[in-house]
Amino acid sequence: MTNQSFSLPFIPAKNKHSLLLAMRDYYENIGQYLPNKKLERTPIAQFNYGKKMPQSISYNEIKLWQVDQEDHSFRAQFFSDLPDFLAGYFADKYINIFQVEGRKEANSFLRQTLGGNIQARLSQVKARYQVGTPSALSINFADEFARLVTLSTKKLEKLSIDIVNYLNKHIQTCLADQSFCFTANHIENNSLEKKLYRTVLKELIGINIIPPYFNDFKNNKLTNDNCIKALAKITNHEWWQRKLKTRRDFEHEHFAIAVGQVQKKASPYASRSCQMEWQEQKHRNQKYLEKMAIENQETGEQLPLELQVYKSVANPAIRRVELMTRMRGFEDLADQLGYQGAFITLTAPAKYHSTHAKGGFVENWQGNTPRETQAYFCKVWSRIRAKLNRENIQFFGFRVAEPHHDGTPHWHILIFMRPEDIQKAFYSMWIYAMDEDGDEKGADINRFEFKDIDKQKGSATGYIAKYIAKNIDGYALENEIDTQTGENLKLSSKAITAWASRWKIRQFQQLGGAPVSVWRELRRLKNKKVTNDIIDPVLASADIGDWAAYTTHQGGPLVKRKDIKVRLAYEDKVNQYEEIIKKIKGVYAPIHGFASFICTRLIKWKLVPKNSSNGVKTNDRFLLRAERTPWSSVNNCTHINYSKQQRQEIKQQLKIIGLPDNDLNVNQLYLRRSIRLNAHQHLILSDSLTGFHLIVNNHYIEAKKRPSKNYISTKFY
Repeated sequence: MTNQSFSLPFIPAKNKHSLLLAMRDYYENIGQYLPNKKLERTPIAQFNYGKKMPQSISYNEIKLWQVDQEDHSFRAQFFSDLPDFLAGYFADKYINIFQVEGRKEANSFLRQTLGGNIQARLSQVKARYQVGTPSALSINFADEFARLVTLSTKKLEKLSIDIVNYLNKHIQTCLADQSFCFTANHIENNSLEKKLYRTVLKELIGINIIPPYFNDFKNNKLTNDNCIKALAKITNHEWWQRKLKTRRDFEHEHFAIAVGQVQKKASPYASRSCQMEWQEQKHRNQKYLEKMAIENQETGEQLPLELQVYKSVANPAIRRVELMTRMRGFEDLADQLGYQGAFITLTAPAKYHSTHAKGGFVENWQGNTPRETQAYFCKVWSRIRAKLNRENIQFFGFRVAEPHHDGTPHWHILIFMRPEDIQKAFYSMWIYAMDEDGDEKGADINRFEFKDIDKQKGSATGYIAKYIAKNIDGYALENEIDTQTGENLKLSSKAITAWASRWKIRQFQQLGGAPVSVWRELRRLKNKKVTNDIIDPVLASADIGDWAAYTTHQGGPLVKRKDIKVRLAYEDKVNQYEEIIKKIKGVYAPIHGFASFICTRLIKWKLVPKNSSNGVKTNDRFLLRAERTPWSSVNNCTHINYSKQQRQEIKQQLKIIGLPDNDLNVNQLYLRRSIRLNAHQHLILSDSLTGFHLIVNNHYIEAKKRPSKNYISTKFY
């Protein structure tokens, strides 16, 4: 017998690639659903090989069909109206139970969950997003709104454009109707603008979207001008995209809470999808910051946007340090005044909670969202504050809103008051905290907690420090355990931040004292000294970061808003909807009027794509100083009033470098304006922590012929 070699037929590369793809698709999409060989299944599939898959079924139902065809009709009653992201969640659970425990247990799972209390909870949530009286707009876009919770960003953008086109056509139809226009008159209540607003309002009510200026409309304060501004917003697709995205996010997370995806045993504080979306958004924001810069409109100098964000309170570390500084300052003031501290915890009634801490759904949950629970706390606290005010009980402090494991918020409050008022304050707070469902089981233990702060056990700031860190970045909490979830507190901080971002809940609020916005504006001036005897001590306190001194100079921790010594000054700007919005311009002392105005926004910046040729990319110490402290001036901020000594120093320095020291040059430099030396060089004054610097730079020439930047600097102190 002769040995004859055997060779496989030649397979072209293209066919080989197709074969490999087919094999991969089989093992990834079908092979993983094959039953475990150790398990015995009911042999029903052998009779259904010829059964055809129903048409127009969802992707998740296709996955279930591939696992088991016999019970498709049974499963359809549960999955037909379920949003895709929830259908996928339950489909995966069904498949896992089917493969491990069998068909009977898998069907029992559906019957007990989607067929039981979960279905009732889902119906309860759906009812919150439906309206009793539909409008033509809701009928035209019924399908889109039915699956709004699953729409992507691109589809939301398309839907917003379609809605705007529909409303524009609707408004044009009304304007083309002679009877509609002729019945209108110039009287405010029956003007053409008001009639258009009412017609559009009927359309929006049908989809539960609140139009702009709706409160003014309800209170009969809506003017014709505001009607035009409202219509301009309603016919803008960007306005609609923001509204639809917010509603989609709320609805998505609300459904996740209803089915138990947000709880200690699943994903505490926020659903996994919410946390993933938050992480992705943070990543996109970082990429955007890396590509953008802010540009001085007068000089053209650019600074990296990410650097400016990093140095602001948008940086979690800076935000945390600022909160701790303010909290410590309040404690120092309380010690000076002889006030006693108290730590209070407010918890909502059981009907606001979705799941129990030990597991299982709360039976009397009313389908509330975390935002609605937050509104409940705001209402309770407003009543408490009014009661304490009537009893002349003054206090100041901070409150922190953080979530339970199921996303329901609760409040921690640290306040200081006179020792003789502690007992009365306790009873007043107890009454309003227990006013709603105060007789329910466990309410007397869990709903309200009031602790006197014992200075021997620790400072008042120490009581709240962990809650501040937990709700921002988890700083120094690596070894701490979260009592809500049993997990590491540092890891929990990300989920809590995602929760606050999704539900747009204000986590921290100062109670009493001077406003932090003025503090931040004054710190922009760094080590400046002003001649105003009211602003200067407030500025000095803010510059060195002494919140207690700042609050004292502003009128004390119990100061009323109308009596604050230094306030913000604003300028009016007009946005794209012709609305007047207020922009911070500086600070002033009301007792001295506008003459005391100090401009803190010395430079007009604009957001531009980062240009490497203009960006600060050098180790030159003057450029680094410019990157740290913007130096150029702007726009008629002529009310900055520094000492005469500074003007004299500028004058002496001009003499040193051989330039005229007349008042014109001194004033130009003093007001942070540039002096042109020649076609390619300008003289400017730069401020820093170490003093003043006259800088001659080559930055002002045309961009096409921009040479390398060479700086000549002299200092004086």
